[in-house]
Amino acid sequence: MKFKNIPYLFCLIALCYAFISCKTTKTISTEKVRLMGAGKLYSLVTSNYLPYNKLSIKFDLSTDFDSVTHSISGTLRIRKDSLIWISIAPLGIDAYKIQFTPDSIMFLNVLKKEYFVNSYEYFENRFQTEVSFSNLQSIFTNEIFLYSETDEEKNEKYNTDSQEREYFRKTFIPATDSNMFVLKTHRKHKIKKYIKKNKVSDLIVETLRILPDIFKLDQVTVNDFNEKRSLMVKYSDFIDVNSKSIPSVIKIELNTAEKHFNADIKYNKITVDSDVTFPFKITDKYKRIN
Repeated sequence: MKFKNIPYLFCLIALCYAFISCKTTKTISTEKVRLMGAGKLYSLVTSNYLPYNKLSIKFDLSTDFDSVTHSISGTLRIRKDSLIWISIAPLGIDAYKIQFTPDSIMFLNVLKKEYFVNSYEYFENRFQTEVSFSNLQSIFTNEIFLYSETDEEKNEKYNTDSQEREYFRKTFIPATDSNMFVLKTHRKHKIKKYIKKNKVSDLIVETLRILPDIFKLDQVTVNDFNEKRSLMVKYSDFIDVNSKSIPSVIKIELNTAEKHFNADIKYNKITVDSDVTFPFKITDKYKRIN
């Protein structure tokens, strides 16, 4: 695998999340659900987040990028709110490392002694999809994230303890779909009206499907009509990790006007709050590349 292909592979990794242990897979209810308010759903989902300070996760990943396929394995580690670290090991050898901080992204080719550093903006321009540290962390840890800031969000100062639930309640519209709770950022009639009048320049629709009983995200879809891009993340095979339900199988589709990504992810082991390290050393022997 060439080093230049790693950013493309990681674009897929960065849009997916999962945790797994060897415990029994959960059975999801098939009973029809009743409508519930967005604020209450937000509280139920966030109360079921996996608590952690550090995570270490073993994964297998197969990808299809514009009909070019790859299969890789590796390790994902997270130090909450400060660092996301990934080691990719083709043929069982730690050959590539990827590191995220709140400000930058870095790739390390251990075999060729090369490294690459750039901002999130670079990847937004390269892959036509928005990336941020907080969103990546939320995706990896099965937490709610907002795909794009609205004007309301930019102007509103809120924190987790007081105003975030209220902002979420005002942003998402609740609905149901048989045995799923559904939250959407726009009403159906408004979407149809925008499309009919061809006024979709600022229309971004994010839809969350939430499983009853365990109140975990089952699927996230984002449609950016102006940029002609879409993201779908589907989660299945929920298992127990430290008494919290976590998806162990993830399917991802990312489509833009020019590119198409598919990914199938299987996580094989998770360790919570163990004494893990995040090795990422660049010596004078390494050459910086663009």
